[in-house]
Amino acid sequence: MSIAAIPTEVASRPRRSLRRLVLPSVLALIAVGAVVAWRVYGSAGAPPAVTGTFYSIHPMDLEIKFTKDGELQAINSIEVICQVEGVSTIQTLVKEGTFVKKGDVLVTLDSSAIKQRIEDTTLSLQQAEADLITAKEMKAIQESQNATNFEAAQIAVTLAKLDLQQYTEGSYPQQLKDAQVNVEMAKISVDNADADLKQTKELFAKGFVTEADMKKSELALVTANNAWEKAKTSLEVLTKYQHEMDEAAKKNAMVVAEQRLIRTQRENAAILAQKSADVQAKQEALALLKRRQEHLQEQFDACTIKAPSDGMVVYASTSERYSQTQIQEGAQIRERQLILRLPETASMKAVLRVPESMVPKLQEGQRAMVRIVGVPNRLGATLTKISILADNQSRYFNPDLKEYPIDLTLDDTPANMKPGIGCQAELFISRYEHVLAVPLASIYVAGGDSYVFIKDADNVKPTKVTIGATNETDAEVKQGVAAGQEVIILQSGQGRELLERAGIKVAPATRPSEGWGKKRRNTSQQQTPAVPAAQKTAGAGGADKVPAKAGRS
Repeated sequence: MSIAAIPTEVASRPRRSLRRLVLPSVLALIAVGAVVAWRVYGSAGAPPAVTGTFYSIHPMDLEIKFTKDGELQAINSIEVICQVEGVSTIQTLVKEGTFVKKGDVLVTLDSSAIKQRIEDTTLSLQQAEADLITAKEMKAIQESQNATNFEAAQIAVTLAKLDLQQYTEGSYPQQLKDAQVNVEMAKISVDNADADLKQTKELFAKGFVTEADMKKSELALVTANNAWEKAKTSLEVLTKYQHEMDEAAKKNAMVVAEQRLIRTQRENAAILAQKSADVQAKQEALALLKRRQEHLQEQFDACTIKAPSDGMVVYASTSERYSQTQIQEGAQIRERQLILRLPETASMKAVLRVPESMVPKLQEGQRAMVRIVGVPNRLGATLTKISILADNQSRYFNPDLKEYPIDLTLDDTPANMKPGIGCQAELFISRYEHVLAVPLASIYVAGGDSYVFIKDADNVKPTKVTIGATNETDAEVKQGVAAGQEVIILQSGQGRELLERAGIKVAPATRPSEGWGKKRRNTSQQQTPAVPAAQKTAGAGGADKVPAKAGRS
């Protein structure tokens, strides 16, 4: 476009407006020309030489290790736990890190409430003892009364039986005999009176007796007849009525006495059972109060916690099991809460928490190297324990995180070590011998493909490779490279530039962030590839060796 091509109405505008229209158009033409010139002359010419650090590929031994931070803990440790029920307040507390002897006082808890309960229980115990003595005395009195009542009832039964026996065998036969004798004697008297009357009549006829004598004889006969009838009536009353009445009365008296004996036995048993139950209740109440007092005394004694053995004092932290309170004077703790530990620092172990994905690759007996803060040399260690369950300390903050505690027992424990010191452990998972490997920084990932850039004269050629096992610095290359080739160590952004220069387009949606090696190092602890069993080397000797790094040119 030229100035002459500008329309008349535009050209007639002020010079400033014209300049605003022409200048952007000129700049656009210059930019288009530059792009065309680069495509024509730049692509036709040789690409610029690639410079950087190259790594020479050759067979090497690849150690697969897992690195994790942890802390030291004692292998043998005595836990000091609060035995006082409910919630207690710490009054005094030995300083953390203090070395104590067996029997030294470690912690004292507030025992005022327990002491008050002991005093109240002592008063109740004294009252219960008095009640028990009274109940026993009342039982003894009742036993004596029962014996007296029973004996009286037994005597009444015996007397009733004897009375019946006396009547049936003595009194009634005697009465019957007397009545019969009376009838016979009355009959004799009648006969005698009748004979006297006949004789008197004969004498009266002869004039030997007077009429008065005869009337007297007649009166004697009437009197004798009356006595005889009376005797016969008495005998009949005795045999028909009086005997049955007396015998029934005697038998009834015996039955009543026997029933009274049975009733007395039952009453005695019932009353004695009440007294015995009262004594038993008083004994149980007393025993309950004694047990309560003993328990309160144990609780009172538990408020003073003494060292069960020699050791160094280590407080339980808020992340500890059963502990949610910082251990300090004035803090409140609950029953069964861990207060402190007395670890034996002569033998220590490193405690790590490994992700769930690493657990299947671990087994007891694997070797490791541990670096302890403040100790210049690394120490050998052996995996001795893998927790069955995941640690749930972070379940509230990160429910998806599952880490399993593992124990690495140190071969030798340096002097003056304390629990809780930080450490870093390298756990040897497996070893690949005589494999081709490249540094992680030489690999570039585009989408699902991995590339390395092999040196070709003064340039590099991108090559797709298949990655195998990796560690923190190197990765096994199963396919795509050969021994003796050299690959470039990529700088930031260099991998994408070299792919585009070779005509390999990287889609924005699948293009990963630069620095594959950095990404692999951040994720290698959780996504270490599975180790083929055929390539593992047996024995702990190989695991003890630090992997030899291949030389870099």
